[in-house]
Amino acid sequence: MEPHFLQSKAWEEFQKAEGFEIFREKGENFEYMAILKPTSLGNYLFLPYGPTLKDKKALKSAISAVKKLAREKKCIFARIEPTIPFSIAEMKKVGAKKSHHFDPEHTWILDLPKTDAEIYEIIGKNKARAHRNREMKEISIRTSKNPADMKIFFKFYEDVAKKDNFQTNERKYLENQLKFDFATLYIAEFQKNPIAATIMYTGKDACYYAYAGADYEFRKKEGGAILLTQMLMDARAAGKKYFDFWGITTSDDPKDPWYGFTKFKKSFGGRQIDYAGTYDLPIDRKKYAIYSLLRPINKLKRKITKK
Repeated sequence: MEPHFLQSKAWEEFQKAEGFEIFREKGENFEYMAILKPTSLGNYLFLPYGPTLKDKKALKSAISAVKKLAREKKCIFARIEPTIPFSIAEMKKVGAKKSHHFDPEHTWILDLPKTDAEIYEIIGKNKARAHRNREMKEISIRTSKNPADMKIFFKFYEDVAKKDNFQTNERKYLENQLKFDFATLYIAEFQKNPIAATIMYTGKDACYYAYAGADYEFRKKEGGAILLTQMLMDARAAGKKYFDFWGITTSDDPKDPWYGFTKFKKSFGGRQIDYAGTYDLPIDRKKYAIYSLLRPINKLKRKITKK
């Protein structure tokens, strides 16, 4: 029963610094960290990749504990994301309603080997060659904890968001993460000019490929692949058990917005991990019904405002 990074103490401290109230509870076969989140109608509890369950039997008692806390805090609902896969029918039996995806329902994980040479074998000749020969091709890698360097990453990040039609996090939110030990910015430069950047999270047993972006004009320089290879090696050197590529699609449709980067992540070797997905536990059913009606409208407003 190993909690996901988004249930960790490190993530809790970051959320507290962002101004959110946090609650923790540990039962015999479950545990969770919940964040109190505001809406225009009232608050809700959010358990990112939680609760953590020992097995499927623990779901009922975990949900009972979450609902109890949600009622005490006068929440409209609680949003949960168990890391054990459950069917919609199984979740419906415990009063959980399928919600829009917040954190990815599927991820891709690589069990880290003991040597860098083994990493080269796993990722294949082309990626290994690109990483080995990077200096010869005038490509350098640097890491940063300086929030001012986030402007480099954010430009690439916004470009990818426009291309794949998704909403970005606020730049300040990402800058603030670099003030904490868990987040590291990786930057690939060609002739000292940035061509790709990524953000890696470091957890207890794993490192996570949290965010990535690259300059499309320099795609043949393979900056993104070179950075990811370095991250794998750094995670191995730090003694981590595995590397989490954080989010893939199971769709085979090339038009799926996640199809391209899913193919990219899978090309580094590894295996698929399935979670339950995102579910809501309505507490105040009248307000929850209103919230559900307003949510698409508010989402559209935020999208228009960002343009």
